[in-house]
Amino acid sequence: MSKSSVWIISGMCGWLMLGCATQPTPKPSDIPDWYLNPPQAEDVLYAAGDAVKLSMALAKDAADARARDAIARTIEVKVSTMIKDFMQESGIGKDTQAQEFTSVVSKQVANTTLRGARIIKREMKVKDNQYHAFALAEYNLNSLIQETLNAARSKKALYDEAKASLGFEDLENEIKKIEAGAGK
Repeated sequence: MSKSSVWIISGMCGWLMLGCATQPTPKPSDIPDWYLNPPQAEDVLYAAGDAVKLSMALAKDAADARARDAIARTIEVKVSTMIKDFMQESGIGKDTQAQEFTSVVSKQVANTTLRGARIIKREMKVKDNQYHAFALAEYNLNSLIQETLNAARSKKALYDEAKASLGFEDLENEIKKIEAGAGK
């Protein structure tokens, strides 16, 4: 094999290894304390998000979105999960072979509106020409309580309106009966 072939193969292997490289994992000292331990309060939800991107703006937006997403999943989440567990044994005596396989699949979906959720802290780290953004979001639970009360009041108002409308229909039907009886 010629020297140029060795260089070409070495270069291709290098490119292959670079292409398969994973994003750098920040060391725990690079992670803000509030990310791992968000504040706790009775009337406020806090959640953190992060993202590693080449674009600073995209890293910031993705971290913000992930923090809000974590709050939404705290408020309301629909979980679908499936566990498959397979065990098999075959053979006799010393030739017995056992196989076991387990897979777990889980999907979580949140669908809620967060009025008033806001980002209260951000940090940006730069390493290896990539931006690692951290965001901390807060959501005041009083907003959620107020929205729930407003929705209940709205539904009650619609119910009362429908009930009144039926009452007027009943009244009109009774008047028609009286008028029909008077015309005889």
